[in-house]
Amino acid sequence: MKLKKFNGKTQVMDIHKEIAKLREQTHVLARLKTKGFLDEAKYIEQTTELTAKINKLQAELKKLTRLDDEDETLDQIEMLIDFFERRDKPITEFEESAFESIVEKIVVIDQHELEFHLIGGIKFKENI
Repeated sequence: MKLKKFNGKTQVMDIHKEIAKLREQTHVLARLKTKGFLDEAKYIEQTTELTAKINKLQAELKKLTRLDDEDETLDQIEMLIDFFERRDKPITEFEESAFESIVEKIVVIDQHELEFHLIGGIKFKENI
C-alpha cells in the first residue's frame, strides 16, 4: 500500500511537470505568433492540440487525486475499526484523547440534537 501511494505521488508530480511543459510550449507559440513567425491557422492548430493534451492530463490528475482521497478515507475507517477491536471492554467513561482522535467535528442541529462527524466520513446524530 505504501508503494502504491509513493507511485501515485510520483505520477502526480510527473503529470504536473508535463502540464507545465505543455503550458510553456503554448506560451512559446503565442510569442512566435506575436512576432510574426507563426501564422494564425498553424497557431490555432498547435494550441488546440496542446490544450487537448493538457485537459487529458488534468483529468488523469483529478482521477489520481480522488483515488488518494478514497485511500485516506479507507485508512481512517481501518483506524476506527482497529481502535474499537483493540479494546478489552466497552467505553463507559469519557476519554478525551480517544474523542479528539476520532471526532472531527460536532454540528448542533438544534437544542436537542447533535451530529457527530467522525474520521472516515462517518456521521451520526445523538439526542441530548
